[in-house]
Amino acid sequence: MKRNVFLKRVSLLGSGTFLIPAGLLSSCTYTAKIRTGLTTNDIPLLDEIGETIIPSTGGTLGAKASNIGAYMILMVADCFKPEDQHIFVDGLNDLDQHCAVKYNRSFLDLKTTQKLELLEQIQLEAIAFGTEQEGIEKLIPHYFDLFKSLTISGYFTSEIGATQARNYLPVPGKFEACIPYQEGGRPWAT
Repeated sequence: MKRNVFLKRVSLLGSGTFLIPAGLLSSCTYTAKIRTGLTTNDIPLLDEIGETIIPSTGGTLGAKASNIGAYMILMVADCFKPEDQHIFVDGLNDLDQHCAVKYNRSFLDLKTTQKLELLEQIQLEAIAFGTEQEGIEKLIPHYFDLFKSLTISGYFTSEIGATQARNYLPVPGKFEACIPYQEGGRPWAT
């Protein structure tokens, strides 16, 4: 082997040993995604947000099972004003930034307790944001209020929310003006 070829190969091998650890270290840090709009790639994230707000319990499926992420994207695109769409998208960016700073990972990769802790913290921010606006004529919604309202409306208007989370009679029977209601029971869907 000629000396020139040997030195080139050794230099390539040597530079590779510096690049490999740098690549490994950079893969351990999470950088928040900056969104300019909603796409179908955001459905798993929105599903997890919805599932954290309305989780599955013993006998009832949660918001994720009702495809809440697709519902949120549809409602934001078709029913929200442009300024509310910006609040929603900026809110997803803010949530992602919180995850990057506090946990160094995506919301999807957090443990259930971490997701709940983070959303409780953002809920407190939303409450403080609402009290700051007292006396203002045109209120600006906090993004978490939009997340919650879409999760609740989407879940309880879905088949799962209407038939499993609530009492549901597909064919109504006779009219009864007073029906005894047991404390702790489910509300009626119809």
